[in-house]
Amino acid sequence: MNILIKLFFVVLAIGGIILIFYVSWFWRALITPMVLILLFDVFGSFLGKKKV
Repeated sequence: MNILIKLFFVVLAIGGIILIFYVSWFWRALITPMVLILLFDVFGSFLGKKKV
């Protein structure tokens, strides 16, 4: 019974580590285009103001 509990926690820990890496990759893939669009919009507005 004790070995089963330890095995369960080991599997849970490995699953948690994989989940953290997957979520961080997912957020990086999601945030990068948003940041690029935001920077493009800010630079575009600055360039637009300079032209006028």
